[in-house]
Amino acid sequence: MGTTRERTQKPRYESPEATMDPVRNLAELLTLPDFEAASDAVLDQGCRAYVAGGAGTDRTVRANIAAFDDIWLRPRVLASTTTEPRTDVTVLGHHLSMPVLLAPTSPQRLLHEDAEIATSLAAEAAGIVPVVSTDSHVPFPEIAKASGQAGWFQLYAYRSRDDIAATIDMAETAGATALVVTVDASHAALRVHAQRAGFSTPGHVDFGTLRALGILEGEVPAGARIDRLSLSWEDLLWIRARTRLPLLVKGVLRADDARRCLDSGADGVIVSNHGGRQLDGAVPSVVALSEVAAEVDGRCAVLMDSGIRSGVHVVKALALGADAVCLGRPYLWGLSVAGREGVEAVLRLLRREIEDTLRQLGAADVNELGPHFVAKAGAGAAAGAA
Repeated sequence: MGTTRERTQKPRYESPEATMDPVRNLAELLTLPDFEAASDAVLDQGCRAYVAGGAGTDRTVRANIAAFDDIWLRPRVLASTTTEPRTDVTVLGHHLSMPVLLAPTSPQRLLHEDAEIATSLAAEAAGIVPVVSTDSHVPFPEIAKASGQAGWFQLYAYRSRDDIAATIDMAETAGATALVVTVDASHAALRVHAQRAGFSTPGHVDFGTLRALGILEGEVPAGARIDRLSLSWEDLLWIRARTRLPLLVKGVLRADDARRCLDSGADGVIVSNHGGRQLDGAVPSVVALSEVAAEVDGRCAVLMDSGIRSGVHVVKALALGADAVCLGRPYLWGLSVAGREGVEAVLRLLRREIEDTLRQLGAADVNELGPHFVAKAGAGAAAGAA
């Protein structure tokens, strides 16, 4: 592939078939953190640190999860919930079997040889949508062809507007059904956790979409990242005019930025701090969610990511104003443990947890959820400092 890095070396993970009975052991994983522990058992130190770690001290990584503990559920009693709770939603015209999408993550070949093909097939089987990164290992058109659905395409900006335009054209031609512009990761972050673990991109990992576009030549950098453009509001307006696809802006944590995204023609915003991987000390996404949802007031779709670790978390996010959530690290844990089957197991578990939470809450449908089902206690960001 025009690189001096050895690309025939064995993938940097242990085959699940060699270490475990996937069916028996997947059935024993009863929570999403159980999948994290199973993933830790098969990944090497560097890959574990790359997936788990964030920027700086990892304070925001911890706070994203801890902030959910400051949100309490207020169940209704004597509510008739004898039927199976409905979990399906429609977001920007896409019908989802549950209010979950797979967040863009990369490079997935770190975790399993089937990479984005496995995750996209699992999403299709679950009736949800994958958001595929520009930094995917497998070229985006190949993912779309192999999985039967292109999903949404997450856009990183590289080199020039000409390259951005070529990337958008490629996504549209391959069948992408929405464009997600990530705006909080233009600058490389200080990923201390990964650096301390000695993470370096192994030779079997590639950026196939970038290579197909001619943006990447030679080796994949050791830190699994190449330099990006720093986008401006003018660039967002240009991108909006350049594509016919529904446009979402990912990385919004402020009401004023959400309003300006809406004014710039965005069809949706994703409340996100990049899983704590960019700015150490950034406000937890679920803390910012209510403010953003109130600002846009139903005029565009609102999604959120960062810190989702259970079906209870999903329900809390929807009650605070999200139309759906984007799941990141947990499906990567499933991928590393058992490929497509592992991702499917994570999604089945998450669906069961959402259904159970709705029953216990006295809600028959996720579309009933609203602020009357939750109570807040304290400032979630402080909990992450421990």
